[in-house]
Amino acid sequence: MERPGAVAAGAAVIALWAMAQLSPDATILLLTLGLLLIYVELNRPGWIIPGAFGLLASLLATASLLRLDLNPAAMVLVGSAALLLVLDLLRRTPPLVGAAATLALVLGFNHLVFGPGGMRVHLLTAVAGGVILGGGTSILTRIARRARTNKALD
Repeated sequence: MERPGAVAAGAAVIALWAMAQLSPDATILLLTLGLLLIYVELNRPGWIIPGAFGLLASLLATASLLRLDLNPAAMVLVGSAALLLVLDLLRRTPPLVGAAATLALVLGFNHLVFGPGGMRVHLLTAVAGGVILGGGTSILTRIARRARTNKALD
């Protein structure tokens, strides 16, 4: 028996993927949505649907990005931002590391695609995706670290 919400969410992911074929902005937004859905699944394990649709959206966005002309320097920026966020997750770092990762994501997303006909990621989309992913990940990491510390005190 299918759930109506799951069918609607699946249809929304497929519609976003169809739009992502036309616009790099939609691809970045689809990637951001997919990673946020994976975050929801990590926060509430066992729900399955957000994680499955998040993985699907992230993979479709990645496939759409790989079809475009990508700037290697921007890919290095996005990769270094991911490494900084992992470092922030594994070690207690100053907030400047999270801010640097967010800035690297924004700059990397903004310069990621230079396709034919002026096809590119616009600044507003890059800022939205970078701040949501970089800033959100950094804030969630600090909240989880504080919760773990407080739990040890109980």
